[in-house]
Amino acid sequence: MATIKLTNKQLRLIQRALDFYSRIGILQFDEILNHPTMDNLLYKQFSPKKEFEVGDQTMRGEIVEIGDDYIKTKGSWGNGEEIKTWTDIENIKFSPNWTELHKKSDEIKNILNLLKYKFSGEHFGDLGNLGIYNSDVDEYCREAYDILQVIRHEFWKEDKDINKISVDASVSLSSSEPIVEVKLDTIKDVRKQKIKKISK
Repeated sequence: MATIKLTNKQLRLIQRALDFYSRIGILQFDEILNHPTMDNLLYKQFSPKKEFEVGDQTMRGEIVEIGDDYIKTKGSWGNGEEIKTWTDIENIKFSPNWTELHKKSDEIKNILNLLKYKFSGEHFGDLGNLGIYNSDVDEYCREAYDILQVIRHEFWKEDKDINKISVDASVSLSSSEPIVEVKLDTIKDVRKQKIKKISK
């Protein structure tokens, strides 16, 4: 059997890639909007292109103070309105023009629905698709789906706040391929990776 060694982070990426592949294969083209690149491109189109100023709306609330290495914002995070200090300034983003962003997303969804029709000759509408077990869906999509089920189930078993009714809680294989074996990084492996990163 072939072997591949990955970190848990890399395994998550493979899980996402398999998920994306299987969804596109069942004509779930709306998933394109959830791809990080597409999401970022849409965000950039409808967000201010300027330096932060007090009073600006961000994804972390309204800016109330700007320092050399921090930004304070006012917002609600579950405990009523409060002010928080952020030092990861590079991760703070403006709030986009949500009305225009949603309008553009709806336009894209209409184009994607047209593509579904062009490929299949059927009108599926928003969120409609063939389904993974449809006979018109290529077997590779089911194989990809089976592999991702095994991966996500392993992550589910490691979750401290385990949810027993999650889709990750079980595996329902449908392809004739052998079941993949997945072994996650141990705490020891994760520590080694961190030390290696620090020593670079």
